[in-house]
Amino acid sequence: MNILQISTADIRGGAAKIAYLLKNGLEKIGHTTSMFVGRKYSNDQNVHLLNDVRSFTGKVRRKLAYYLANDIDIFSSDHILKTEEFKKTDIIHCHNLHSNYFNLGTLQKISRLKPIVWTFHDMWPITAHCAHAFDGKLKDSGFFASPSLDIYPPIAWHNEKYLEKRKKEIYERSNFHIITPSQWLANKVSQSILKDKPLTIIYNGIDTETFKPMAREKARLDLGLPLNKKIILIVAKRGQSNPWKGGSYAQEIIKIYKNRPDIYFIDLGGDKNDSVLNIKTVNYVNDGKTLAKYYSAADMLLYPSIADNCPLVVLEAQACGLPVVAFNTGGIPELVEHKKTGYIAEYKNSKDLERGTDFMSSLSENDMAEFKNKSISNTLQKFNLKIMSEQYMQIYKQEMADFTKRWF
Repeated sequence: MNILQISTADIRGGAAKIAYLLKNGLEKIGHTTSMFVGRKYSNDQNVHLLNDVRSFTGKVRRKLAYYLANDIDIFSSDHILKTEEFKKTDIIHCHNLHSNYFNLGTLQKISRLKPIVWTFHDMWPITAHCAHAFDGKLKDSGFFASPSLDIYPPIAWHNEKYLEKRKKEIYERSNFHIITPSQWLANKVSQSILKDKPLTIIYNGIDTETFKPMAREKARLDLGLPLNKKIILIVAKRGQSNPWKGGSYAQEIIKIYKNRPDIYFIDLGGDKNDSVLNIKTVNYVNDGKTLAKYYSAADMLLYPSIADNCPLVVLEAQACGLPVVAFNTGGIPELVEHKKTGYIAEYKNSKDLERGTDFMSSLSENDMAEFKNKSISNTLQKFNLKIMSEQYMQIYKQEMADFTKRWF
């Protein structure tokens, strides 16, 4: 089978990594794949730029989209229809279509020519403009309300009425099968403007050959970390300063524990390398094997995200045997079993997050071993790349058959 994927990027960012992992997984079982992206970071010759977001014109496009409050249809992406990759493909697999590289009207044109599967990695398809509605309510329009103009992707003024109208028009004229990586997001979609579209839940899968446990002492020695402390790992782009990943909540936990001689924090994903007292800040790590070492070296992952779907960080950590302390948000409770593979704290409840950190840090070696083994077992059985690839293949075949029936 020949599969073409459309994604904001290829190897940076959770949604992009899933698209690229799937590409590799499908190629391993004999399929041909290509990608069109807005940001290319790899050297993969089968990944092509659709509209380069990082170019001068891309920067102008981003400014225009912001000030015109329209990231849907102020530029063109129809040229994808003329490419050899598009002409030869059997099916189109869309991922994140926001971030100013794809004109949503192109989706309607694609659906006349090829079957489409669209994976929702966030709530953007069912809001006017934002990737997460947080506490935004479902409106009469069938879209969830965006609580603020500044929520990514931001817009300069209230153009929600037009954006919702345009999305609705495109959806009504397009055929596509929706995939959500969590029951949480599936429930949101089932209430929305897209409730009548076919929908399947396929959890994200990770490469368990890369993310697997190694001996804790060896991992710590390799990374130059203390051998005699409980290590609490924080992983987020921009580190603990990232508000979406609950940076303020992570900082509260650090303040509580930073003077304890037996506790050591690693803030992974920031923009610098630094060490202060019992806190080590590490720049962004893109190499999977190095990241797996950090997971293996730590005693718990502190992940107080306030907006998430099916985060790879949680799955990668658990694959390496690392228990997770997180809020009850998005699809995370579907990945972490409370007091079995981690601790699920009440949403935005700092005290409960502290209780979870205390709970995990006070476990005996035997109890911690049970948590680690359960985490690894769950990941291998439910969240690995092979399972994800096979499930997508089933949907591809189904959509190709349905497309043939519609047109022939």
